[in-house]
Amino acid sequence: MRIRQKAGKTFFFEKKSQKTFICLVPVFQTWLLLMPHTQAGAATLRGYAALRTPTVHLSDLFDNIAPATDKALGPSPAPGDRITVEAPQLAAIARDYAVDWRPSSGSERVILERAGERLPQAAFLAPLRAALADQGAPADADISMPGFDPPLLPAGAAPNAVISETSFDPVSGRFTAVLSVSAAGMPAVTAPLSGQVVAMLDAAILTHHVRPGAVLRAEDMRSARVRTNLLRGNVPLSINAALGQALRHDLPPGQPLTTGDVARPVLVARNSAVRMRLDAGEISLSAQGLALEDGGLGETVRVQNPSSKAIVLALVTAAGEVRVVAERAALEVAVQ
Repeated sequence: MRIRQKAGKTFFFEKKSQKTFICLVPVFQTWLLLMPHTQAGAATLRGYAALRTPTVHLSDLFDNIAPATDKALGPSPAPGDRITVEAPQLAAIARDYAVDWRPSSGSERVILERAGERLPQAAFLAPLRAALADQGAPADADISMPGFDPPLLPAGAAPNAVISETSFDPVSGRFTAVLSVSAAGMPAVTAPLSGQVVAMLDAAILTHHVRPGAVLRAEDMRSARVRTNLLRGNVPLSINAALGQALRHDLPPGQPLTTGDVARPVLVARNSAVRMRLDAGEISLSAQGLALEDGGLGETVRVQNPSSKAIVLALVTAAGEVRVVAERAALEVAVQ
């Protein structure tokens, strides 16, 4: 006689000789007459059992079951699932297998739970990546599958994952495939896969918040592999390329830096006072001037002499400092 699971997870028995299902409670006496019995020692109800095998045994329901009388009753629940054996079924099992136990209140029960764990991503991402690469996807691309719930396996099982029926669209990056998983102690399962493949690139990313206009330092950034769809159509920057550049706008930490996010830092601001220097041979002259436009290091800006009103071209050499281009005379002189 073997334990079987029916809809609603209520336990029923199947008599091996007739292969028919018989509800336990109404026919205890008949079964006892028909079935051979093996005497078992005094037993206590377990109440809860964490199952590690695909089969339920007497020892999962009762303590003090001798190994020689520990009979297999039926299949365990699926990994991660549980079933409840109520007092009438427990009494019938005890009678049929000569277990010295009787219910005292009628409310006794045993919960049987089979430990389960999700299929690790590494187990199916590696064969999926290989299958997509065969279809033309980048080998190191990022694979996203929103909403995919990996199948449950028996705890500690060594799964075998196989990818088949792979389809990949190189324009959109979308793909579909079928995942088949097998492991000891469980029937093989299949699951449809769908998602998107996105190419990856190396780029500098911010490690913390940096205010717009601040000059980027090495400690503000780190290098990382980023998805190309995060670049917003711009060219990614390395740390060396971004070093010393000014952040143009607010950018959250972790966002890759691109050519559109930085600019040369403004060392001379429009309408600000600057120190003008003119080198002519061994002679060096300096004077105050007024910058007429913004300028970064090495850029040429127009500067006006407040006294003469002359406008000259000058190279930005430092914050608030410019060097007049001596070989190019004053561009224009304002009319007094």
